[in-house]
Amino acid sequence: MQKTILIQNYHPQGTAALIRDFQKAGLRVISPDSDWGRIGYFADNSDLGGELVSLEQYMGMEPGFVMVGCKAQEEDLKSIARQHGDLMVLNIAQQHHVYEPNISDVLICPDIALWNSYPDFFSHRLLYFPRPIIAEVSSKNVLKSFEDRTIASYISIPTFWKRGLPAFENFRSQWQHSCYMFGHQASDGMLSHSECNERMVQSFFTAHFKDDEAYGLSCLESMMLGTPVVSTKEFMEGKTLGECFLTPENSIVTNTVEEAVRALQDLKIYEYEHLSKNAIKTVLDLTSDANTVDKLRAAMNSVIDEIV
Repeated sequence: MQKTILIQNYHPQGTAALIRDFQKAGLRVISPDSDWGRIGYFADNSDLGGELVSLEQYMGMEPGFVMVGCKAQEEDLKSIARQHGDLMVLNIAQQHHVYEPNISDVLICPDIALWNSYPDFFSHRLLYFPRPIIAEVSSKNVLKSFEDRTIASYISIPTFWKRGLPAFENFRSQWQHSCYMFGHQASDGMLSHSECNERMVQSFFTAHFKDDEAYGLSCLESMMLGTPVVSTKEFMEGKTLGECFLTPENSIVTNTVEEAVRALQDLKIYEYEHLSKNAIKTVLDLTSDANTVDKLRAAMNSVIDEIV
């Protein structure tokens, strides 16, 4: 019998990507149709790909799995899972958050530093890079992006990042073309996901200066759309983006903001085309089913075999 996994929205794009992958791995994905009167950290699950069910329907199903998507969900979802007899899958991408020991046999984590350092033992410890879900947007016009020279950043609540915001403002003050910061409480306002993707595909580069970054979903979306990333080593070393995705073949990462600006100014069109093509290829390779879904399927099947 096909096993179910309950997934509650913790971040729309991240949640939708994992719902897609669990479905590919052979599980039936269900999501709460409301907060069930029990889920304090609740966001709407519509249009994310899971089958919406009521609490009554859920309690009538055979036990399966519950994914804990973030720390704010932990207590409520543990309570629901234990009442229903479910096993838990832990998805973590936030530093400094520690969950109940032995909560799960399966860890899904896109943050290489956290994956390496998280103190608990897991039978299946997956460094997991879900492929970003991209909205329907126009195709990349490399020459137009190169000539327009527009750069944008997509970071919410930028004032929270005590090193990142000054670095971006320094970068913007030196860049002699359009340079925007989009996001919640950002200077140029909040965009919808499709609007972000449209901006990304049109832009010259995506600038990313953020003190702490678990995965860098906006950067990976940008790269999938053919728009490279620019940053400095201060914000990339030891991070998933810097250690796994960004290379001199697909991005510009320098020691200082001044060096980054000069590298952008000196870039030739054929070099930009090379970066753009390799940005797409890198993300597609590292987020392929062979590197994600196949490993997830093997882990989940192993756990299922142990309980059957």
